[in-house]
Amino acid sequence: MANHPEILDNDVPMRGQGFYNAHSALQTAAMHRALPLFDNVFRATGSEVFTIVEYGCAQGVNSIPPIQHILQSRYSHANLDIDGRNENSEAHLIFTDRVGNDFTTLAQTGHNVQWIPETKNTGLTIFTSMAAKSFYERVVPNRSVDVGFSLATLHHLERSPLASAGGNGRETSDERGYLRQQAHHDLHRFLTLRARELKSRASLVLSFVGKSSRGIPNYPGLVNACRQAMIQMVRDGQISPSVASAFHVPTYDRTMDDVRQSLAEVQNLWEVQDLFESEIVHPAYEALQRAGFSHKSGEASEMYADTVVDWVMAVISGYFDKALQVAAGMTDLSAREGCLKEWRGRTKAIFLQQYRDEKVSCWFIFVRLIRI
Repeated sequence: MANHPEILDNDVPMRGQGFYNAHSALQTAAMHRALPLFDNVFRATGSEVFTIVEYGCAQGVNSIPPIQHILQSRYSHANLDIDGRNENSEAHLIFTDRVGNDFTTLAQTGHNVQWIPETKNTGLTIFTSMAAKSFYERVVPNRSVDVGFSLATLHHLERSPLASAGGNGRETSDERGYLRQQAHHDLHRFLTLRARELKSRASLVLSFVGKSSRGIPNYPGLVNACRQAMIQMVRDGQISPSVASAFHVPTYDRTMDDVRQSLAEVQNLWEVQDLFESEIVHPAYEALQRAGFSHKSGEASEMYADTVVDWVMAVISGYFDKALQVAAGMTDLSAREGCLKEWRGRTKAIFLQQYRDEKVSCWFIFVRLIRI
């Protein structure tokens, strides 16, 4: 990686053409776990235009329920009467993500959404915007946001601080320390920027992949299957060692103590309302458990492996594609897609052979903040 400084920039989006939307069920489960944090956030501020910003929207499949939850609460008939708003209320929904994000799928996802499905004739006019900017930058004007949220995103770092990925694809203790420093810098920057954008008493809801306080690793079998599959491809001459070395997913799973430390440094800006961790199990594992030991259990295991491998590929395949381009100079799209297909197939085979039916779950950290 030292010979390819462009690898350091985290400019890789989730896999496009709707693939991430179709294979993000675990993130959907985490989103539903976060929904109670949106209860009553609409009471924090009042203005003629109610503005909601999502920081890191991807392709939008997990954007809709939180916004519906907020709008339905704020603009129900009961709350309109209580707050004294008139029939000319306006709401502005702003979806932000990096330049490379699949905004076409995002626009299709949000097209014709009924944002307030159970509330009619409120006189509410809704405007939607998309902003192609990293959430580690300023996105909207000062003091313009009533509710902000970022779900399943902030474990993705702004850049990779690593000089190498390690000879065996595993991070060294020094490299983990660098990642921790970068994660601390990124969260501090994110919270400082959002403090400029959110109004006084506005709410910010966050969730991101974390490290379990109990020491339970996140989907270890699936991680090892991906790693072993890549090692096999190097061994068989299908990719060069330089590609494997360049491949790195710049994420960091924060501990609760990491988060508390970051929040303590911005306590003059934010009031902590909620902070907790929770294990989020991939829904496909629950479906697998329901299948039990029926005569179709082998088929169920195959389907489960397909689902969880596609889930992880929806997030990390772009980094593999980038490594192929940067480290191997592979400019032919069909050739890169062939390598990805091979990696995916080998990962599934190893998962079935060595980790069949292993539970795939992530520990998430959930935060609700109020702008002071």
